[in-house]
Amino acid sequence: QIVCYHMYGHKEAFSRYATWFAVWTQLFFLLSGFVLAYAELAKPPKTGNSRLSLLRYVRRRLTVIYPAFFLALLLRVTYHPGKTPFEWSMLPLHAMLMQSWLPICIATESGSITCSPWLFNGEAWFLSVLLIFWLFLRPLAEMFRQRSLTFCSVTIVVCWIWSYVYQIAGNHNRLASALGFGELGSIIVMVAIRATPIGFFNVFIAGVAAARIFIVVATKDADTGGSVSLETRKVALAATNAPKVLRYGCCVGYIIYAGMVAFLTKYIKSHYYFFHNGGMLPVMLLVLLGAAIGTDPLAVWVFRSKPFMVLGRISYLQYLMQHVLQGWIAFTFGWDNNPVAQAVFIPALLVFSYICQRWVEKPYTLYQRWRLEKGVRGCDDVVIERLESGFAATAACLRCSR
Repeated sequence: QIVCYHMYGHKEAFSRYATWFAVWTQLFFLLSGFVLAYAELAKPPKTGNSRLSLLRYVRRRLTVIYPAFFLALLLRVTYHPGKTPFEWSMLPLHAMLMQSWLPICIATESGSITCSPWLFNGEAWFLSVLLIFWLFLRPLAEMFRQRSLTFCSVTIVVCWIWSYVYQIAGNHNRLASALGFGELGSIIVMVAIRATPIGFFNVFIAGVAAARIFIVVATKDADTGGSVSLETRKVALAATNAPKVLRYGCCVGYIIYAGMVAFLTKYIKSHYYFFHNGGMLPVMLLVLLGAAIGTDPLAVWVFRSKPFMVLGRISYLQYLMQHVLQGWIAFTFGWDNNPVAQAVFIPALLVFSYICQRWVEKPYTLYQRWRLEKGVRGCDDVVIERLESGFAATAACLRCSR
């Protein structure tokens, strides 16, 4: 949906509904919070040497996402390099996935405003935000480990209501105007809401809370058959225990979504910040939990079908490569007045993404697994060890000074 918004949002027949496709960006943060928190909550809490250090934990996450990201960045820079000193100065931040940690913007001599998160391969800004969220994932998961269903449900409601804070702050530049900001300041506030951790922490927290809800209502202790507890060594799915609304969450969620598109389209642009920064949580949580429980007809017959399984494997690369491929097509054949290029773009993107996944991402993943099995050390291990030694020495010095 997001690819269609980016590529065809200007089409007259599609433009009225295109904004609905844009608001699905928040699913990245919801899904990441849910999946990673579930991985923590589904096993006993780890302590001591059995627990990965923070740097090693983040490195494990980056091993999955960074190769495809770096390939997309490299391809983008190759044929569409930076044009100004500011753009080139931001490239190291992009390479280190730090481009969206802060809303860095600058006014150019021509009067336009350029912002770091959307330079080069601008779609990758969400990875920079996720990197920050991963630093807090395990503490958040531990905080929710023993929380009740009521607590988690209230947390999600609060996170959803919080989305309207962004609507109040961003719509008509209310916050920027209240602070006396000019045009540049208004853009910085907008970017902070739409492309930095400030704007999506509520969605990520909702994902963590949803993982706990899933543990409580749809899983059991695999050994005892009872509820999951701190002593549980392995969890098993207990789909029949879940409420029916969640067992059919995909169908219910998409029905609600269809109703929103049918009856609320006239409000989507005026309430863009709300819908974009968490307002879609009820719909997305229903779809997410329905798919996780696995009894929903859409989950059984559609999402688990072979074509959708293949699409699932290449979806990350589709998102990263959309403007890489579209930019090359526009540069070589033209785009705006080339209906053939626009028509073949989606099939070409699927093929290109599959090639990148099959011959770049997959081999690198297999290589990392081989390294882990054989205990092969790399430069990243050496860097992490030195950083951890430095942090430990600094902490020891601080304790001694006290």
